[in-house]
Amino acid sequence: MMHAVVHPVSEQLLEAAHIHQPQAVLLFGEEGVGLRTVAKHYFEPKGSIVLEVLPEKNDTVDIEKGVITVESIRRLYDTLRTTSAQRRIICIDYAERMGIPAQNAFLKLLEEPPENTQFILLSHMERTLLPTVMSRVQAIELRRTTQEQSAALLDLLGVADQKKRTQLLFIASGLPAELTRLVQNEAYFAARAEMVTDARVLVAGSSYDRLLLAKKYKDTRVKALTLLSDAAKQVQLALTKDPSDRMITVLSKLEAAQVRIVEQGNVRLQLAALAVF
Repeated sequence: MMHAVVHPVSEQLLEAAHIHQPQAVLLFGEEGVGLRTVAKHYFEPKGSIVLEVLPEKNDTVDIEKGVITVESIRRLYDTLRTTSAQRRIICIDYAERMGIPAQNAFLKLLEEPPENTQFILLSHMERTLLPTVMSRVQAIELRRTTQEQSAALLDLLGVADQKKRTQLLFIASGLPAELTRLVQNEAYFAARAEMVTDARVLVAGSSYDRLLLAKKYKDTRVKALTLLSDAAKQVQLALTKDPSDRMITVLSKLEAAQVRIVEQGNVRLQLAALAVF
């Protein structure tokens, strides 16, 4: 298991939660910050029973295209009806994939939690969760790690080539899980580098180029969201140098498209709508 690399501010909050062990915790942060690794490190003690709830499609776990349905929550209900002498940790990964009906069903578990059970929610878009759900969890943001932590992680991973380090940090500085995956999987690194290039086109290319990107990414929700995230990062960087009205509008449209795609909006239509900023 990857070592948990955490921003110092987030680490203080995690340590406090680790001591007090609240009934329900929400860990949220950007894709690649290492939510699952942190959850294992702080909230899954040895000897506990860990049950994971993951997005599904056609009754099969599908991280890219799946959702967490009411039926998934009902199965969880059935599982938790039995008592257990061991502590049970219920980890709901990609909690933003719960639709409103599933969140309402899950809310009943939060309101009347089974004994000896703790809920850990992981989300990259916590704003999609209902206020009633948010009010019943202790929310902890996993901030991006510092530049020094990212550099130290690359040292630990044995990356010495300066050009490669620069590329890696451009793609995933502050995101330890993503940095680790990029270093350990060369094919994935090449694919992500291509996606960063596509994100530049999405921000600065022609309308025709953007329509071609909509066609390229229409079939994979996760990749589409990553593309939008990469584009948003590039716009945020541009805004630090030139806070123009156009870039502010672009960022707003990118973020709105992300939310709609997470909420199961049609990927191709949402990307095509960005053809004209």
